[in-house]
Amino acid sequence: MGDREPMTKAVLVPAGADLVGAQGIRISERVSTATVGSGRLCGFFATLGPGERTAVHHHAGEETVVLLTAGSCDVFSGDGLSGGVHMRVGDVVFIPSGCVHQVLAGPHGFTVFEVRSGGTDRTELVDPA
Repeated sequence: MGDREPMTKAVLVPAGADLVGAQGIRISERVSTATVGSGRLCGFFATLGPGERTAVHHHAGEETVVLLTAGSCDVFSGDGLSGGVHMRVGDVVFIPSGCVHQVLAGPHGFTVFEVRSGGTDRTELVDPA
């Protein structure tokens, strides 16, 4: 946080430009150090098309909460990505810091709102071999 003045008002963050994140997912960043000066949170919408999948990755030092807002997906994690959960609209998944995972979009793709415990994206790709 350093010498920055503390925020004392709510901040509206309008829809932003989309980008493609390191894991291959389309991201519309809303809250981060870059957008509103958040030091401890990063939040954004993320989408994948039907049958698309992210790269195998983890978020170094960041806990993650994912809320599925449209479509469906499967989140694989654990040793060899052997564990999996199926998400439907309204479901929330918690991904612990450093948990290696991969997401597979359902037949209609998906949109999620994702919140991480760091102010910037710290995605690290993992060789699945």
